[in-house]
Amino acid sequence: MPEHDSTDDKHGIPPLDLRFWAKERGLRGKTYPLVCHSLDAAAAALVLWNEYLSPGLRDTIASSMETDEEHAGHCIAFWAGLHDIGKLTREFQQQIAIDLSAYPGEELSGEQRSHAAATGKWLPFALPSLGYPNGGLVTGLVAQMLGGHHGTFHPHPSFQSRNPLAEFGFSSPHWEKQRHALLHAVFDATGRPTPPDMLDGPTASVVCGLVILADWLVSQEDFLLERLTSLPADGSASALRAHFETSLRRIPSLLDAAGLRPITVPPATFTESFPHLSKPNGLQASLAKHLPCLCTGPGLVLITAPMGEGKTEAAYHVADLLGKATGRPGRFLALPTMATADQMHTRLKEYARYRVENTDLPRSSTLALLHSMAWLNPDYAPADLPGVSKVLSNLGHRDPFAATDWLMGRKRGLLAPWAVGTIDQALMAVLRAKHNALRLFGLAGKVVVVDEAHAVDPYMQVLLEQLLRWLGTLDVPVVLLSATLHHSIANSLVKAYLEGARGRRWNRSEPQPVSEVSYPGWLHVDARIGKVTRSSDVDPLPIATTPRKPLEVRLVDVPVKEGALNRSTVLAKELTPLVKQGGCAAIICTTVAEAQGVYDLLSQWFATLGEDAPDLYLLHSRFPNRQRTEITATIVDLFGKEGAQSGRRPTRGAVLVATQVVEQSLDLDVDLMISDLAPVSLLLQRAGRCWRHEHLGIINRPQWAKQPELVVLTPEQNGDADGAPWFPRSWTSVYPLALLQRTYTLLRRRNGAPVQIPEDVQQLVDDVYDDDSLAEDLEADMERMGEELAQRGLARNAVIPDPDDAEDNLNGLTEFSFDVDEHVLATRFGAGSVRVLCYYVDTAGNRWLDPECTVEFPEQGTGREGRFTMADCRDLVARTIPVRMGPWASQLTEDNHPPEAWRESFYLRDLVLIPQRVTDEGAVLPTETGGREWLLDPCKGLIF
Repeated sequence: MPEHDSTDDKHGIPPLDLRFWAKERGLRGKTYPLVCHSLDAAAAALVLWNEYLSPGLRDTIASSMETDEEHAGHCIAFWAGLHDIGKLTREFQQQIAIDLSAYPGEELSGEQRSHAAATGKWLPFALPSLGYPNGGLVTGLVAQMLGGHHGTFHPHPSFQSRNPLAEFGFSSPHWEKQRHALLHAVFDATGRPTPPDMLDGPTASVVCGLVILADWLVSQEDFLLERLTSLPADGSASALRAHFETSLRRIPSLLDAAGLRPITVPPATFTESFPHLSKPNGLQASLAKHLPCLCTGPGLVLITAPMGEGKTEAAYHVADLLGKATGRPGRFLALPTMATADQMHTRLKEYARYRVENTDLPRSSTLALLHSMAWLNPDYAPADLPGVSKVLSNLGHRDPFAATDWLMGRKRGLLAPWAVGTIDQALMAVLRAKHNALRLFGLAGKVVVVDEAHAVDPYMQVLLEQLLRWLGTLDVPVVLLSATLHHSIANSLVKAYLEGARGRRWNRSEPQPVSEVSYPGWLHVDARIGKVTRSSDVDPLPIATTPRKPLEVRLVDVPVKEGALNRSTVLAKELTPLVKQGGCAAIICTTVAEAQGVYDLLSQWFATLGEDAPDLYLLHSRFPNRQRTEITATIVDLFGKEGAQSGRRPTRGAVLVATQVVEQSLDLDVDLMISDLAPVSLLLQRAGRCWRHEHLGIINRPQWAKQPELVVLTPEQNGDADGAPWFPRSWTSVYPLALLQRTYTLLRRRNGAPVQIPEDVQQLVDDVYDDDSLAEDLEADMERMGEELAQRGLARNAVIPDPDDAEDNLNGLTEFSFDVDEHVLATRFGAGSVRVLCYYVDTAGNRWLDPECTVEFPEQGTGREGRFTMADCRDLVARTIPVRMGPWASQLTEDNHPPEAWRESFYLRDLVLIPQRVTDEGAVLPTETGGREWLLDPCKGLIF
């Protein structure tokens, strides 16, 4: 590192004018000098580089810059200090009352009026004065990266004249001298680092995330107000250097307060990590024995095994191995739904507590929960969380992993050292959306675990493949888990990761990396040499699994009346043994309306049985959030492992009616599973909740339950043996008709043969797609393939370019070739939804939040000046219900929009209000809104 030289006149640069400001909001009428903010950001970047970034990520970045880690850190600190140099323009400075008479001239034009864009336009022509190549790759990427610190990358500047700076509006020598003075002040403070020999686009995007984090940390009001008490006396080099060094000492406390300290688990064997498991099962033992010698660097591990086979514990252990091998102690666990993420957050926190119990873990580390409703989870967010505008120290919390106020802010959760969230949180890193570089940065220092990897539609699969390409490029280790993964999807995911690691697309003439999936089994992909090692390669003996009785699968025809299934007779027959002898059963319906209808049928039947009636539960997505959480907790307690061990499992009989919300990651055990026909992979998932805990010996099965049984309800056919099977429109709106037909034919051909688990699972999953003889309706099959192609095409338009296509230009990460609002971007096809709040109107026109009319509808919040506090927002949002968008939304009136005071709150402004009329007798009547009738039933949820 060259020696620092702080002599101003050596460069011919005038002293900096400290009147030029960077921050003023919330500073009680004062302004914070631009040079001080620049030096703060540089200091924060250097502290983050040394104390926040994982060793593996530092190595990846430094290697791509073709330099050592110390030099790379100082270069990045220098760059971070320049992010706001575009504020040193008349356009920006004149926003507040400041005497600019000494700085005449200069007016920026077009997009340069944005200070971020001005930064990106000015730096390519200024950095060469410090040794950066004029027009070079590094110079251009640094400028573009810093110009994108507000989340959007601009094109490289193009110009027509011989004086491009003047062409862009940088025409005043007075302003130019001050900009160069700021450039040199930051350069001197950071040790005058020489330009790196190399920089590539993927690395620059991750470094941009670091710059954004540094900027956000030192832009907090509390920090600025404190630093205002000790500003430099003047713009001399010595005074600015002193400010920089003070910031270096102050910024570590910001990391503590924000909860950004790493969580690091010590090396351990599988049995040391999970002492509650007396002995690892076959899958866990195989991974623990063979994987350590394979995990020597970045790579991907795919684990496939039946439901309830301990894949979660296996994933934790594999993540520890990969994290140690790559110097990445961070974790992100991606789950398919919010409910499964909530459960995994609790499990991972228990694991983290045990693994770091005897280590020197800083108490300021957060284990984040990431999805749109995470702030409602009391296990994650402190009950008294006041807001997200200030730093909240974690030091006083009893829970060392509790959320901090800072990390609860928008777009910050992935910056936590460990995090659990929906897969959407990771997939947004590869959408052409604002701040995707910050998400990539948040993932780059972690081991990324994707649970239920099969639970992606064709649209999501393209996004996941692109995410894996970028993770492979950035040396990020990945773990994929699945119980029912088709071999072609496994191949696509592994191939995408290797394409990223190798820096090129797969050649069609090359052998595919995954020709078949071992089930149960695992494979390891070495990112550096591209070698794929399967569990069968290191041990030819089959992996032992938990002994399971064969699964009996029965197809039962259901009469069809007026285009709908009449399930009453069939359900009465199937559930009569349970009614007489007790036991637990689940009925999975395709739609919410059908589940509500089945609940009505059983309620009427059970009402005739008196005290001997089984308990009846209903769970689906259209309950108010608080009620759905309570129902989920109840059924997990009753039908789960703890309920059986503690004696809370129902003995006289219990039936759960639900939709697909129970088929993933809920730890339930029923004696009988009844399900509407669905694609075979989902039927197997549902069957995984049948006799799930049999091997533990904690459940007394009723006499009628001789073996695990899956009853599949299918529509009674018209008797035409040559015709394709018919299915109701409600089913084909959820699943492709061709997959329902193929699954129906596949199960019919088995003629009731029991399903051996795990032996038959992979064959069934593969056959439903691969066996063309199952396609009895070619038109439906072509429609399915066309729909999948359309979804994949839409996804390719939404994702960022391949890593190698972004080598020298970041603009493609956030720019579309056509106009698009980033709010329409989604990680799931057709996923647009709103949150509905039902309120109640009595005959006098008064509004209430409850049907009893005891809780007043709040026109304003309980905070100062009628603002809504976090507690107010939590109470209201806990009463909301997610509803898919549709034509009804275009027919809403002003009465359906929140009151004016609500629109000041980020959490309340977009709610849709649905009135419910209450009679003088207390009856709640349905209300017509948006062309449909709405009724929030206390037992059945929202009906329309």
